[in-house]
Amino acid sequence: MLLELRLPITDLRIDAVLVGSHPGTDTMAVVIVENKQWSRAHLVPYSELVSLSSKPGARSYVHPINQAWGYQQVLKGFVPLLRRTPVRFIANLHNAGAETIEGISLTKVPGAELVNSPDRIHGRMFGGHQREAFAEALRQVLSDNQADEHAQELLSATVRSTEPLMSAIADGLGDRTIFPMLNEQREAYDYVRGLLRRSRESQRKEVVLIVGEPGTGKSVVALELMRSLNTDGTNSVHATGSQAFTRTLRKQISGTRAEELAFAYFNDFTNAAGNSVEVLIADEAHRLRSHSKKTSQRPQVVELIETARVPVFLLDDHQSVRSNEVGSVALVHEAARNLGLEVHQIDLRHQFRCGGAPEYIEWIDRLLGLVDDRPPEPWAALENFELRVAPNPLIMEDFLRHRFEEGFGARISAGYCWPWNKPESGRLLNDIVIGDWKRPWNSSAKHHLGRVPPSFLWATDPGGIDQVGCVYTAQGFEYDYAGVIFGNDLVWRNGRWRSDPRANRDNQIDKGRGFDLTVRKIYRILATRGLKGAVFYSTDPETTRHFVELGIPKVGAAGARI
Repeated sequence: MLLELRLPITDLRIDAVLVGSHPGTDTMAVVIVENKQWSRAHLVPYSELVSLSSKPGARSYVHPINQAWGYQQVLKGFVPLLRRTPVRFIANLHNAGAETIEGISLTKVPGAELVNSPDRIHGRMFGGHQREAFAEALRQVLSDNQADEHAQELLSATVRSTEPLMSAIADGLGDRTIFPMLNEQREAYDYVRGLLRRSRESQRKEVVLIVGEPGTGKSVVALELMRSLNTDGTNSVHATGSQAFTRTLRKQISGTRAEELAFAYFNDFTNAAGNSVEVLIADEAHRLRSHSKKTSQRPQVVELIETARVPVFLLDDHQSVRSNEVGSVALVHEAARNLGLEVHQIDLRHQFRCGGAPEYIEWIDRLLGLVDDRPPEPWAALENFELRVAPNPLIMEDFLRHRFEEGFGARISAGYCWPWNKPESGRLLNDIVIGDWKRPWNSSAKHHLGRVPPSFLWATDPGGIDQVGCVYTAQGFEYDYAGVIFGNDLVWRNGRWRSDPRANRDNQIDKGRGFDLTVRKIYRILATRGLKGAVFYSTDPETTRHFVELGIPKVGAAGARI
């Protein structure tokens, strides 16, 4: 019995994992047990969520069976050892009686996903009155034969990232899940589906706001909703303010069953009729503009709210960087209040990027002075996320290419401190020159130039390894290892950060008072794209020294870790 087993890629833990053999064999068998002390629980109307009180507005929770199912999906997805191993899951409500167990049965929820899933034969729920039935269910699938050996196998098993988000979309937007959803992710997903059912019955508009930092799974929730809504024929649209993100989505689904899905931009709804869409999913909503067009009468956020019966906004207050990006939690609440509408807000807290290490995100925020005025803390090595500093860009690139050759995704991005030249005679120019090291920005062409992808595919096409990306091509994406070049627009001097708008070539951002905050937010975005690790390099020697003095390990020659 493994208690409080940490899940791969996240900071969540499973209550108990039972490991043994399938009865009568030596084959490994695994059972996930989600324990709940609840004595009473009730289904939340219209949804798969549960609450501990029948009073309206009571706090809702992910259904314990869906919670355990999510844990199973993560283990099978990230631990290759378990992909051919029976992994069952059980919810153990040891204080609950028959009335409670019967009352929250998912068979009572129309369209409940697990009820119609092949996994339904593996997911069961038991109450306190079913102790013998619980024990018998375990005996049918688990014996103690070679239990110690199998447990050690599992604890020492290789953990491997699943496909990056964009690589999984073409298959996933058809009729299966793209990525497993856990806790608040699953809660947000079930909550939106429940509000859609309620909206259809009451003909009332429901506004949803899903808030989360980098790596908390906002886009996973958005795309899982699109998959689910597409499966049941709901009129839904996914919209962003990012050309790179939306064009990549369109590219990924080209030629698949999911081509009928609508992927749009925020400014496509100026003339849309009210409630013409059932669900509008505004992903990366921190990139909302004040108005879609100069001639628009309504604010862009109002256009989106009025277009859909259930508008869903997903955002991070720290990720708007351009001067015309106004999306925020406060903006959505104010717009809804002015329209006489309530906002249902869900906060995503658990990390699914950066190795599932919220400590890294918190450290980056402290490093860049985004949380308070205290000096950054020394770097403390993490088990599940690797941070390095390189003395020059060539050694950074060598390190990342070694990871790339090992089968991991890797990219270098940089602050916008060099001019961006258009391709000449079908080839890119070396825009970024740092000593003898020269590389081009990602291509501004609208099509491939040989193996060089267009900018919107830079983060996902293998050819992107040869160019340097910026915040606009990196934002919203992920790869295993992120190389970050800090330019002279943000340097460390006399115990604090100094920003210099003169060193920045981006004419889309505020070069006035807001520049200092904006440039630190940009480097935060670039530094949080990695799933497994990051490498920093600064063109300013004093800043690189600062990273070393904070205790970040150096990268040696030829990509070696030292």
